[in-house]
Amino acid sequence: MARDAVDFVERTGGVHLELPADPGSAALARMLLHSLAQRRDLDDERVEDLVLAVSEACSIGASAEAPARAFEVRWSEEPDRVVIEVVHPGETTLQTSSGASGPPTDPGRAAIEGRLRLPLILELVDELDVDGDRVRMTVYCSAWEGLEEG
Repeated sequence: MARDAVDFVERTGGVHLELPADPGSAALARMLLHSLAQRRDLDDERVEDLVLAVSEACSIGASAEAPARAFEVRWSEEPDRVVIEVVHPGETTLQTSSGASGPPTDPGRAAIEGRLRLPLILELVDELDVDGDRVRMTVYCSAWEGLEEG
């Protein structure tokens, strides 16, 4: 059965998950993305960075005052990169990465308020784009044999 999932990714170049507002949802997303990332030519440290970035993106918008909400995770393959999108439907308060011009002046307060997530994600991936309710992360890597034209 696991091979069917891998065949699907190799055929389509992607996966789209719609996950409920449940503490186990982010863990499921991390587990799946870890497995997918290991199939690319990424070293173990890079895989862990990507999993941490996705974990942080999944938890955007959640806090003690605002519990977790449903979200979507999209994994897509391109010949020289992996693109992961985490979408928080209805969330409109995400700031663009261009608006984050350096570390917060009070990191302790920023951590409590959850504002360190985007700067952390930016350090873990090659490209970060935030637009409305979507966090798009790109990691460059060698071509995957399942995507080579032939």
